[in-house]
Amino acid sequence: MSLPLGPAAAARRLADDLRARFDALLEDPQAYARRVPAECGAFPEGDLLPFVFPALAYALDAVDHPARAARNLARLAPLVDAAVPPVARRVRPPGGRLERLADYGQHAVYLGQLALALGAWRLAGGDGRWDALHGALGDVLHEALVRAGGRPLRSFPHATWPFDTVPVLVALALLDRARGDGRSAAAIARHLEWVDAHATDGALGLPLSHLAGEPGGGRVVPRGCDLAYRAWLLAMIDPARARRTYRAFCRHFWIERGVLAGFAEWPHGRNLGQDADSGPVVLGMGLAATGFGIGAARVMGDGWRLGRLLFQLSSANAIFTAVRPVVERHYPFDRRYVTGSLMGDACVFAMAAWSGRPSPVSSATPPGAPPGAPGPIIR
Repeated sequence: MSLPLGPAAAARRLADDLRARFDALLEDPQAYARRVPAECGAFPEGDLLPFVFPALAYALDAVDHPARAARNLARLAPLVDAAVPPVARRVRPPGGRLERLADYGQHAVYLGQLALALGAWRLAGGDGRWDALHGALGDVLHEALVRAGGRPLRSFPHATWPFDTVPVLVALALLDRARGDGRSAAAIARHLEWVDAHATDGALGLPLSHLAGEPGGGRVVPRGCDLAYRAWLLAMIDPARARRTYRAFCRHFWIERGVLAGFAEWPHGRNLGQDADSGPVVLGMGLAATGFGIGAARVMGDGWRLGRLLFQLSSANAIFTAVRPVVERHYPFDRRYVTGSLMGDACVFAMAAWSGRPSPVSSATPPGAPPGAPGPIIR
């Protein structure tokens, strides 16, 4: 993939390529559902996110291109169907029915991501076939957010990572949109204010990745995979906050290594190791942070960084070829996929599919510059 028409056109071209690939994969939804655990089981939430990410991609593509909505819905439906069983297996609701949940059971990750996929269905113009489930999940997540009084929800019964409440916020905002009310607006605002006051690194001006004293362990400092995905999601519900987050993220996490560039996993590329969330960290640059960074740069209208990232993603590019052996030590590369894995392609499909204009939830001015506007957010 080259960049003859500029970064925005290259992002559209990448999204079109990935959409065609997922269209083909979803010709046989059952085969795709079998492929996901077989190929993505080693990734965090690898049994669920390969359904949620493409669902978001198809829905957000329909926001940008309403004429494609009906076609996209035909691909979205089996993704939502396939996302329900892994959540039920994880959460173990009464009688195996998620509609019967009395509370969120400290499972913000799985319930929040499924609610996000259900919101994507409605966002794309889908019918009411999942309204009962969508409403039930929304009810328990809304109640949990209100009861938390601004604090993050438990990611899992054994762990709390602040980021995992952000997909819940977007899912609740999408449900409010579908219902035509603003039930969760106050709880969403309260959480974001709590993060500003109690879970933000004062020196960096960025949310912490973990809270001291909370279960789950891990380092407390802000981290790239969290921040890039966070900025992309916040662009849907709080464009001004998303822009502030992205500016600080670029200031403290963007790395230039000669011909190489990308987003760090740790502030200023510090060597704090890698894990399942970060993926391989090469020369300080995190694979997950950089992948999610494609979406963040696109919705922010940051054509300069977007162009840098897309150029390096090209399988024909010498830079990518040179770095790949280092990545492959931790991340086996499958030539069937643009990014080397099904999980990676699902993630980048979502990140590339949405221009950021218009915001699907917020009525505020979207964060990105107008299409074709020159110059980066921060250089």
